Amino acid sequence: MTLICIPTANTTAYDSVRGILAMAGAELDRLGHEVQLLNIGAPDATQRLNALLPRHSETVAIGMSGIGLELYTSDHKLFWEAAQIPFFSWYCDHPSYFARRHRIQSRYVVHGYVFPDHAAFNRDFLRPDSPVFAAHIGIPDPGFFHAAAPENRNGRILFAKSGWSTAELERKFRATMPEKLARILFEALEAARGKSCGAFPEILTAVAADHLVYLTPGDTIFNALLTRLDNYTRAQRTQEVGAVLADYPVDFVGGGWSEFAESTATKTARFLGPLPFDAVRAGLGSYLGAVSLNPNTDLSMHDRVFFSLGAGTVPIFDANQFSRRHLPLLSRFSFDHDPDSLRATVETVLADPAAAQAATAATFAAIYPSFSMRRSVEEICEILTQLAGAGADRLLPAEPSPAGAWSAPQLAKAVA
Repeated sequence: MTLICIPTANTTAYDSVRGILAMAGAELDRLGHEVQLLNIGAPDATQRLNALLPRHSETVAIGMSGIGLELYTSDHKLFWEAAQIPFFSWYCDHPSYFARRHRIQSRYVVHGYVFPDHAAFNRDFLRPDSPVFAAHIGIPDPGFFHAAAPENRNGRILFAKSGWSTAELERKFRATMPEKLARILFEALEAARGKSCGAFPEILTAVAADHLVYLTPGDTIFNALLTRLDNYTRAQRTQEVGAVLADYPVDFVGGGWSEFAESTATKTARFLGPLPFDAVRAGLGSYLGAVSLNPNTDLSMHDRVFFSLGAGTVPIFDANQFSRRHLPLLSRFSFDHDPDSLRATVETVLADPAAAQAATAATFAAIYPSFSMRRSVEEICEILTQLAGAGADRLLPAEPSPAGAWSAPQLAKAVA
């Protein structure tokens, strides 16, 4: 049994990170570990951290989106290194957003990513001194969702996503960026349409070179451009998907939709505003389907796809390499980068709910527990105990040949 500290905070959008970590903690508890969720903003946080020190040899820590990573002692040392407690920082966002954080080097810090695409960017462009890892969010235990039977679903589709304004983003970018960089950005946006983030570095460097700017992927100016490229393309995709979904029995959950709702003549869609993570999780199992958008990624799925599978709710998602390989039974309920494709997919689900629900159940049976949250957190624990901190000290390079094969006496004899 391992003591697992999970730092949390109540400062993330919709309290989603805390909600995901609470599920991860429950999965670890079921695996037999001692789990301590630690709110780093609570008055007793320092006291609880210090209480880990006598048990440091049996303790590891798992944080998400950088929460809890950058804790420092009074003499400015990274807490996890000073305490000799391996820490797995499980990131949801692209590493270009907070590149300094992703470059922290310590034998007690492991950089891990929900999306393998992001792990590859760190490896290729942030020059880490140790391996980076990926761990899918995975399907949580279905018991988290208290799902209704298929015949008792409400017949509606959930779209839990904040609304973004591309017009506002463009005004902001043009007002705050040097004109030369703005030209590069908006030319790159055209080339990046429909592409995943793995293609963004090549697109940006090629467009910049046309303007006689030679970027180094991972540096400050490159990351300033890439984060805006990522933001804008995701906002654009969200707007396009929202415009289609407004014509169907869809519940929009999240902030940023009020202006769109006022301008949309819809009799079927409902705009419920922002709801906390736990409320969305509790309600997910009452829906027929749930629409999800991958954040420009190709090698895993957004957590809402995995959660929908756990809740027995039909996941409606933008297809990518991962889905084509691992979710073939759901291909009819995925869509491409055009409105007609999404419209056809939604109508397919609504026209034959039983077939969509059957494909969802069959997919769950095929990939659970291989792609479960429990499997992911179990692998994270193995990484922390075997490949980080004191565990890594046992990983010495192999000898190049059997011991003594080229000792001095034998070499002299061979030469003679």
